[in-house]
Amino acid sequence: MIKISVIKSDNTGIIKTETGRSLLDILRKEGFNIYAPCGGKGKCGKCIVNITGEGSVISCVYHPDKDIEVILPGKEEANILISQTEFLEDIPFKNSNNHISLKPYGAAIDIGTTTVVLYFLDLLSGEIEKVVSMLNPQKIYGADVISRINYCQEHESGLKELQQIIVNAINNELDIFCVNEHIIPGDFEKIIIAGNTTMLHLILGVDPISIALAPFRPKFISRQTRKGNSTGLNVNPAAEVITLPCISAYVGADIVAGLSVIKPLYKNYLFLDIGTNGEMALIRGEEIFTCATAAGPAFEGASLSCGMGAVNGAISSFAGQNIYQVIGNSEPLGICGSGIVDIVAYLLRNDLIDETGFLKESFVINPDSRIEVTQQDIREIQLAKSAIYSGIRVLMSMSGISSGDIDALFLAGGFGNYINVRSAIEIGLLPYELKDRIYPVGNSAGIGALQYLKSDEFEERISKTLKNSRYIELSNLDEFSTEFALNMNFVKYRL
Repeated sequence: MIKISVIKSDNTGIIKTETGRSLLDILRKEGFNIYAPCGGKGKCGKCIVNITGEGSVISCVYHPDKDIEVILPGKEEANILISQTEFLEDIPFKNSNNHISLKPYGAAIDIGTTTVVLYFLDLLSGEIEKVVSMLNPQKIYGADVISRINYCQEHESGLKELQQIIVNAINNELDIFCVNEHIIPGDFEKIIIAGNTTMLHLILGVDPISIALAPFRPKFISRQTRKGNSTGLNVNPAAEVITLPCISAYVGADIVAGLSVIKPLYKNYLFLDIGTNGEMALIRGEEIFTCATAAGPAFEGASLSCGMGAVNGAISSFAGQNIYQVIGNSEPLGICGSGIVDIVAYLLRNDLIDETGFLKESFVINPDSRIEVTQQDIREIQLAKSAIYSGIRVLMSMSGISSGDIDALFLAGGFGNYINVRSAIEIGLLPYELKDRIYPVGNSAGIGALQYLKSDEFEERISKTLKNSRYIELSNLDEFSTEFALNMNFVKYRL
């Protein structure tokens, strides 16, 4: 008999059960409504829950054999997760007979600047066996890509250090999976990697310095293929390790994969991945206009006085003093990106900051933990939100369409997944005119990499995305500089 502690946003419960059953089955039998569109067959990877100390797991293929603590998504979060499936394609699995292992496995990896996500796939059945997420350990060398590139430039062994630390972190997850599934590293025969252009250079050990220097030309943007024995990864020596293609130095494979996995539901739409490097695209029919803005690490929590990543202990939503939610329902330790957007919107709504961003005195969130928002924090958010919003404005200008012509705005990535859209509009991060057409789509980069791993047919979608894309370098445009200056102030919208 094992004990499962189940934590929801509004209560906590205890389940006592025998081993041998899937976590999905256990939770459903106890009345918890877990979304599993494939019926719990391990095909879709949507029935994800969070287990303390282990991270995200697919509940239908997870069989608990010891006491665990399960954190279920809140009602609003669950609705977001369900709605994501409406917008992302799920390509049918296409089995290859050219295996080099009797128990072949593959992994799709999204290497973000802040977070790394791994999807493990059985290459015989097409079942997603596990999903793992972790913070990118390269963060100790800098919160954003420029900081990490600078480290490579300033230290002779910098590139090797940055490559080794991410390879070690991925190998750790590969090794854990091998132990749990009773396989060997040689059973991993295909690895697909998405990420921004800098992250792909670093994982392959390719010098990224030219990415940060005008005219911003990376060593590669095309798809790269390596053998497993040349990557340092604990996989079959003959395994294929593929990094997906990029569009430019600052519009990477994460955007290409995300755009390629979006269902063709709308003619004109915006695609936005808000992070340290705000990558975005505006799709007008078959044409794709792309750009990237240097939003900085504010929305990842890195440049804030009490900022932190979206991990246990982070204040993720805020509705007033002492009215907030903390990831993991633990004591608050700091503020993550979605939390700071809510807080700034609250300050604006209650006239505690004015249109210029002036904050008379630091705003205390939790006196016991000394968590507060300072004037400098507000300035960081102003810079970041202006960069994102101004990039959107320039894309609309370049494409020749207005907000009224845009059918949808898709928010990709972890930050886009959990951000309060109303708060984002109130602080001027997202266009007010699109308030009823904004939809989160989750980790579209990781799902795109997974589709590439599942079927060669997805490569055609990638090729089409690249063919139709046009990159706009904002640093060369006076229009962007003007927009950036004009959009620094806050505009108080009534929602």
